[in-house]
Amino acid sequence: MMDVSSNYVLIIGSSNMDFNIYLDRLPQPGETITGGKFKQYLGGKGANQAVACKRSGSETIFIGKIGTDICGEQMISQLIKEGIDTSHIFRDPHESSGIAFIIIDKHGENIISVAPGANFNLTPEDVRKKENIIKNASVLIVQMEIPIETILEIFEIANTGKVIKILNPAPLKPIPLEILKKLDLIIPNEGELFRLNSLLKLKPLSDDPKKRILQASKNISELGVKNIITTLGPKGAVIYQIEENFFMKLPAFKVKALDTVGAGDCFNGVLASKLSQGENIINSVKYAISAASIAVTKTGAQESMPFKNEIEMRFNEYNKSLKGDER
Repeated sequence: MMDVSSNYVLIIGSSNMDFNIYLDRLPQPGETITGGKFKQYLGGKGANQAVACKRSGSETIFIGKIGTDICGEQMISQLIKEGIDTSHIFRDPHESSGIAFIIIDKHGENIISVAPGANFNLTPEDVRKKENIIKNASVLIVQMEIPIETILEIFEIANTGKVIKILNPAPLKPIPLEILKKLDLIIPNEGELFRLNSLLKLKPLSDDPKKRILQASKNISELGVKNIITTLGPKGAVIYQIEENFFMKLPAFKVKALDTVGAGDCFNGVLASKLSQGENIINSVKYAISAASIAVTKTGAQESMPFKNEIEMRFNEYNKSLKGDER
């Protein structure tokens, strides 16, 4: 059982300015496509998850490193408007704020390139200054748009408290075993789950798609991770808990996707929020699926994050649809 020690969620990670181009289709290598529409949004996995968490009803603190440029001012201003505690953000006068260039096709699929800027200057020394904030949170979630040595330090500190420790391994890079052993929960997408199995040189996986997720989840859990939730996009999500040998697939709520940018961040932020509110892991995943199904019908990352009342309505619809499937 995961304990809750305090009443806020702490999210440590990146904040970016997103420059989006919307096209009918994604370009091929070397191809130029004209006629797209341009929009500018606030993004970054950490900031996105913080907005999703706050809007779903939890007190939220965000820690990251942001430049002192105009983009950085806009990022912090918007987080403050959302009601997120920004008092622990570090400012970097020597590096620009993070920037992402995103191309989205008419089906909502996307390709993304990121210049991390100040995000990659968040150091272990920085997070040590926030030791009490880290170890006294109810839930902590970290992504991988900050340095790996900083991520290790965060979880070293968190391990001295009762905080539920979550890693969203995106964008995926090699993860030291010292980190995996300290996690309560890891939330990869399907591709990240399989690549992580490969990076860690774990047991080979079956060619049967139905068995691959279970095998990879077991392999990774044997390294010390207690719970794995694998997001499957339009196919829903899978929960694996090694202690109970529990495996459950939950379907997605069917909608017509307009823009999938930030959908995974929505899932992660809402999941952390609901765990902090005392929901069990199954209901928390249901809430996260429900919220993500709303986010993909809107454009932008942070702007697409749904509010608590929207999520509650969709959660009720989703539960009814599951009962209908059982019949």
